[in-house]
Amino acid sequence: MTVRTFSLLVFAAAVLDAAVAPEIEILGARPDLLVLAAVYGGLLVGSRAATIGGFLMGLVADTELPEYLGLNALAMAAIGYVSAGIWDHLVRTNVFVQCVVLFACSMLHDAVYYVVYYRNHLEMYGRFMLRYGALGGLYTALLGAAVFGLAKVKRWRTIAGDSGW
Repeated sequence: MTVRTFSLLVFAAAVLDAAVAPEIEILGARPDLLVLAAVYGGLLVGSRAATIGGFLMGLVADTELPEYLGLNALAMAAIGYVSAGIWDHLVRTNVFVQCVVLFACSMLHDAVYYVVYYRNHLEMYGRFMLRYGALGGLYTALLGAAVFGLAKVKRWRTIAGDSGW
């Protein structure tokens, strides 16, 4: 995957996260498509491009709450960097491993972002992470399983690996 293709993926994730994700929420939690793009960016283009792409995605997402400008960018850049490092040490061709990485990165994003957002109300932070963070991370991981299945069908070897069905 080229940087141009990753840039298009980042743009599509930002648009879909703003337009589609609120419509498909379940029990108040919604999938984090930006985290999904940053994690797979770490797998596909490496840490440098994934960190920059995550930072740019975060800046776009930060326009919704300008008083926290840069916070989402920091969290997304961290996700891009961490996920690229994780992929170097794990069996990336396993759907369970990909789901665990997606869940962990989604939780890391929420932990970084919402610890500052709820900094004066840490009891609300804990309840939010248990109620919405974990459910949103699970939703994002399940969506990642769908991406893995699509990658198998489309034969995207970087995501699905070389093993056949």
